[in-house]
Amino acid sequence: MKRLIISGFAVALMHSAVAAVTAVEAEQLGSSLTLFGAEAGANANGDIPAYTGGLTTAPAGYVPGSGKYVNPFADEKPLYSVSAVNMTEYSDYLTEGTKALMEAYPTFRVDVYQTHRTVAYPQSALESTKDCAVNARLTDAQGSGFTGGFNCVLFPIPQNGMEVIWNHKTRALGKYQTVIDAEVYNVGSNGRAVLSSAVDQYYHNVFWDPDARAQFEGDRFVSMFRNHYKRPTRRAGEMLLLKDPDNDQEVGRMAWSYLPGQRRVRLAPDVGHDAPNPSTSGMTTYDDNQIGGLERFDWVLKGKREMLVPYNNYDAVFWTSKEDLLTPHHAKPEAIRWEKHRVWIVEASLKEGQRHVYSKRRYYIDEDSWAIVAQESYDAQGNLWRVPLFLSFQAYDQQVPYSGWSTMYHDLNTSGWTMYGLLSSNSSKLLYLEGHTDGFFTAEEMAGSGVR
Repeated sequence: MKRLIISGFAVALMHSAVAAVTAVEAEQLGSSLTLFGAEAGANANGDIPAYTGGLTTAPAGYVPGSGKYVNPFADEKPLYSVSAVNMTEYSDYLTEGTKALMEAYPTFRVDVYQTHRTVAYPQSALESTKDCAVNARLTDAQGSGFTGGFNCVLFPIPQNGMEVIWNHKTRALGKYQTVIDAEVYNVGSNGRAVLSSAVDQYYHNVFWDPDARAQFEGDRFVSMFRNHYKRPTRRAGEMLLLKDPDNDQEVGRMAWSYLPGQRRVRLAPDVGHDAPNPSTSGMTTYDDNQIGGLERFDWVLKGKREMLVPYNNYDAVFWTSKEDLLTPHHAKPEAIRWEKHRVWIVEASLKEGQRHVYSKRRYYIDEDSWAIVAQESYDAQGNLWRVPLFLSFQAYDQQVPYSGWSTMYHDLNTSGWTMYGLLSSNSSKLLYLEGHTDGFFTAEEMAGSGVR
C-alpha cells in the first residue's frame, strides 16, 4: 500500500483553506478594521482617507427611480496625470496592465482624482459579518464552495486567495438589480465602434437578500440572473438564464439559453470558464465577466497594496456619450476617473492538466467593496494578453456598490477593446426594484415568455 506523504506546508495550506478566524481576531472588525474587513484608518501620507461610513446621501440633481446616477464629484479636477512619459515615477502604484496600456498606446493616460471611500453596506449585513468571520469557511482546500455564511462579507479577514475570490463572487450588489438597455461595443484596431449587443438584465442576489434565507439554504444558489437580448437584430429575442451556487463541485453553475430560431430552451453547459462570450462577439470569455468554478486554477493571495485604479466612475457609465467615450485602443482618458485605493492582489495560475485560454490571471480586489477593479490575463506562452478595467461606483440610494458590469476589456494582441455595460443612452437605466418572483428565474418561465 502506498503511503500518503503530506508536507508541513501542504497541511498548513489545507488548514488555512477551511479554517475560520478566531473570535479574538474578529474583534478587529469595527476597530482597526471596518465591519466589512477594510483598513479603517488612512494611509501614511493621507491620500487614502480613513473610512467614515461611505456615501449614503444622494447629491443634488439625482432623481429617485430615474435609473441614472448623478456624479457627486462632478466639480472635482484631476490632482495629476500619469502616462508613458512619467509612469516610472508612479510605477509602484500602477498595475502591470495599466503599465502595458501606457507602453502600447501613447494616447493612454490615467487622470488621478481625490480618493473617496464611498462604499456603504446595508446595516443587516454589517451586523452579520462578524458572525460570518468566525463561522464561514471553505468546504475544501480547492475552494470549491463555502458554508456558514449568509447576508454578509464571508471572509472579512481573508486567509488565502480563494477566500478573497469568494468575497468577490458573493459581493454586495443589492437584493434585486435591473439593468435596462445596457450596450456592449467592440472597438476594432481601426477605431471603429460596432454594437455587439444590447441587453436587459434581471438579477436576484439571493445571498444578500435577508428575506431569502430559506431559499438560499434550500436550492443553494448565491445569485441568479436572466438576460434579454434586444439588439442587434440577429440577437433580438435571445435569452440567457444563469444561476451560481455556493459550491461549484457539489451543485455547479446552471445555465439555460433560449434561441428564437429553435423556439426552445436548452441547457447551456458552456456558459462558464473560457467559452467565448457572444455578448462581446467572442472578444472576451464568460469568466472574464463572471468568475465561475475555481477548480482549474491555483489561487494565491499576494497581499494588499495601494494602487491607482478606476473608481467612482459615474460619468463614464451614465453621462459620457458613446461618441465621446469610444476612442481607438482605449476609452477617452478624460472620461475615466482613477483614485488611489488599497486592493488585495490574487494570482490565479492554471493547474497542470487543466485547460484554459489563459495560463495566468491577476486580480486586484478593492478592500472596501470586495469587487475586482482591475485584472490581467496572460496567454499560454505567459505573455500579457487582455487587460480588463472595471468601472464601479456607489449606488448611494441603496447602500450597495455597483460593480462588475461596466467593464473595459483591452486586447493587446489586436489593439482593439470592448466596452461592456454602457448605460449612457437615453433608454438605459440601472434600477433596484423589488424584483421578480422565484418563478421568473426558471427555464420553464423563460420558455413560456420566448418570442415565437
